[in-house]
Amino acid sequence: MTTAQGSQIQFGDTTIPYEIRRTPNRTSISVSVHPDGAVTVDAPMRTRKKHIAEAVQARQVWILNQQEHFRRLMRTGTKRFVSGESFLYLGRQYKLLVLGVKSDEPPNVRLFRGQIEVRIQTAADQESQVAFTRSILIDWYREKALRRLESLTTRYARNLGVEAESVRVREMKRRWGSAGQSGKVAYNWKIILAPKRLLEYVVAHEVCHLKHDDHSREFWRLLERAMPDYERRRLELAVNGPKYDFF
Repeated sequence: MTTAQGSQIQFGDTTIPYEIRRTPNRTSISVSVHPDGAVTVDAPMRTRKKHIAEAVQARQVWILNQQEHFRRLMRTGTKRFVSGESFLYLGRQYKLLVLGVKSDEPPNVRLFRGQIEVRIQTAADQESQVAFTRSILIDWYREKALRRLESLTTRYARNLGVEAESVRVREMKRRWGSAGQSGKVAYNWKIILAPKRLLEYVVAHEVCHLKHDDHSREFWRLLERAMPDYERRRLELAVNGPKYDFF
């Protein structure tokens, strides 16, 4: 069972709060900075708080740089959901084209000639138009994500001799997926914005959790068996993950 508690360090005039998560079978301390600026520290269950603080202090400059990096991404990543903007899908950029339809036509989204084409009824004002376009586009992304993730989950589960009871997609703030020995797997739909190799990594990671709930040595060995280059993909997702989280 994982336990959590809060703490903080001081770096000049800046206070860096962080959450400590102690996990059985973990053998090292890991510091993470999330897109919302929150800092979490994963540590072995019996690690002293002093040693955790020392690990955070050793990475304090990196933490502040990462937080600033995420702030810049958030400032530049704001979308207006109008024609001409670029949107990611499976790691590629596509121009958005918003077209009007007749009142009796249902809205729809499709990939067509290198563009994401959104056909919707024209709204009474710009704010409503943006909200409607955003909603329809997210529904399309979620549908695409569920189809691909279901297929990949079935493939990796079969290869590893486990079974996924259910697969669903939803919005997650700080995770790309979750799974456990109950057999239920959930994914952050935004991973569909990333290249296919990163979808594969997230699926392989979560499918391994169907056999091992924690991040023990056995878990990492199983993941390496399923995906020998998982570490390269894991690092790529850690570095580029924030740009897939702009909605």
